Amino acid sequence: MSQVADDLLRVPFFRGVPAQELQRSARLWSRVELRDGQSLWTQGGLAMELGVVLLGDLVAMAEGVEVGEVRKGELTGEASAFFRGETRSATVVARGPAEVLTLPVKGLTRLRREGSPIYDALLQQALVSLVRRIRATDQRIAQLAQGGRDAPTRREPSVLVRMWRRLRPGGPALPCPPLEPLLRRSPILRSAEPEVFSALADYFRPQAVEEGEILFLEGDSGDTAYVVAEGSVDVLRHVHGDRAEHLATLGVGDLFGANTLVESGERTASCLAASPGWLYRVSAADFLSPTGRVGQLWRESVLATLAAQIRSANAVLNRIASGGPPQVRHAPTRRPSAEGNLRELLRASGFLEGLSLGEGHLAGIDASGDDD
Repeated sequence: MSQVADDLLRVPFFRGVPAQELQRSARLWSRVELRDGQSLWTQGGLAMELGVVLLGDLVAMAEGVEVGEVRKGELTGEASAFFRGETRSATVVARGPAEVLTLPVKGLTRLRREGSPIYDALLQQALVSLVRRIRATDQRIAQLAQGGRDAPTRREPSVLVRMWRRLRPGGPALPCPPLEPLLRRSPILRSAEPEVFSALADYFRPQAVEEGEILFLEGDSGDTAYVVAEGSVDVLRHVHGDRAEHLATLGVGDLFGANTLVESGERTASCLAASPGWLYRVSAADFLSPTGRVGQLWRESVLATLAAQIRSANAVLNRIASGGPPQVRHAPTRRPSAEGNLRELLRASGFLEGLSLGEGHLAGIDASGDDD
């Protein structure tokens, strides 16, 4: 058995992969030894591989600002390597001596084409890694000022309110729009066969919402994500006491709450319906249920969304940390003000809560193809 094959057998997230599969893939991997301070990859470079840390720790630096750590047994570079045409969003540097197994994009594509359980394990670990980085990034966001509106709380409706709702229901007037056009917004699912969406439809449940209806509160335990099918959803976050700040308004096609599909945890913001409408909800159990090509495409589309979320948020945070100008209309000077910083921090926090499946921030992302 080669040294690389032996290393793969010791990687924790490969424990469920048959040993012969790992041994067969050993020739696709390369072992890289790094000195303290040596770079594995450079920000702005084309993503040509991902890595598994075997020994030591790595640190990710963006615009000279530390944005994360990668420890033994963890993935690095996964946010870029799973998609064509991506560039590195950070420079990855060894903090002390380190050893990394690297897998080129062509090798990843080959494993995907062959339906290898190694690809499935890498995809699942990439999802876990990104969710943990999103949560770590969320902790970087300082809560700096008094909120602009009351924080949402659940209250039982009064008898009069219940009667009014019976007379004038507050839900949507029309039936729920179909799921397929919403999911096709994802570049990963854009050209998928109709059968893929028919299979995915078994795992999504339509949910009518009324204006002002609370979907979940900050601090709630969560294991469900939503896609906006009609109407809009406001995202709010506590900042001080009983006050909250508006982070974002999500519209048709936007996915939110996806973090809890991968790992259950507390909600980091509150979401409530800004207008009557429809949502599609999917549970964590159903997220993992689709198998084969259907499951692979669906999880790749969520991975693309999570990657775009953290890229967008980190870009804002790095701009603040480096003293660059906040992207606020009519900013009077290039020096960011406390108010401008707060708006940018809230904007970054909003990116971490939800993002469109396909438009804007996901433009240009394409799934790993079948090129060899």
